Amino acid sequence: MEIIRSNFKDNLNKVYEAIEEADFLAIDGEFSGISDGPSVSTLTNGFDTPEERYQKLKKHSMDFLLFQFGLCSFKSDHTEAKSSPDVKFVCQSSSIDFLANQGFDFNKVFRNGIPYLNQEEERQLREQYDEKRSQANGAGTLSYISPNATKCPVTIPEDQKKFIERVVEQIEDLIQNEENKSLQLEPCTGFQRKLIYQTLSWK
Repeated sequence: MEIIRSNFKDNLNKVYEAIEEADFLAIDGEFSGISDGPSVSTLTNGFDTPEERYQKLKKHSMDFLLFQFGLCSFKSDHTEAKSSPDVKFVCQSSSIDFLANQGFDFNKVFRNGIPYLNQEEERQLREQYDEKRSQANGAGTLSYISPNATKCPVTIPEDQKKFIERVVEQIEDLIQNEENKSLQLEPCTGFQRKLIYQTLSWK
């Protein structure tokens, strides 16, 4: 919202309300000058605290005219955080420059774009989901998996194959050897337990 002389009185109450309802405020100023003495680079240094920097700049700027005052009021969003992954990505300056010159709308990408996962990200997310569901049902339980859920060979991710093969071999050895009455399996995630169950069911 831009407030100038002609609409100042009409919008003053809105400003008061925004301040009263805000969880925190941010301000900004544009002045007719920034230092009546030393340059800003000479006046401040990288070891200044925010308070020290503010006091130094304030001391040498009080005689200048305030051209514009910016006020932002913020409210905390108390809605539950999304469980989607916090994705990191890289950019190439030449590509960004090309897109910007062609009028590409970067805001639309991040605000209205359709999210997606690659295969590895999807696998990891499913594993996390299965782990949470397993914990909700009780550690070690497989009650949420139907015995008839898998009627075909299970596709096991490469990074899980050695673990699944080792555990399945231990279980088969337990079944075939009458002397063994119990088996202590190494800790595993809900996703790994599901793979074990499905692999044994298919066999």
